Amino acid sequence: MKKRYAAHYLFDPRSGYQKLHGVEVEDGYVVDTFPVDEERPGTQWLPGVIRLEQAHKEWEAWHLYPFDFISMQPADGTRRRRLL
Repeated sequence: MKKRYAAHYLFDPRSGYQKLHGVEVEDGYVVDTFPVDEERPGTQWLPGVIRLEQAHKEWEAWHLYPFDFISMQPADGTRRRRLL
């Protein structure tokens, strides 16, 4: 089952930060990323950042919150949760 998540920023180590982006996740791995230029049904909005991390040949998505948007770094007490 595919799930969609969107956040203020998506961090992809290949291209850096992308404002107002989301991910589509299936079986725990990212199958698509997309800009949030319109509302997509079933998208869960998250505060903070979604970070992509490579796990073998697949990509995982992690939610980082709270996040310091001034320094664009995790803040004190940032929690990290895998998006499944």
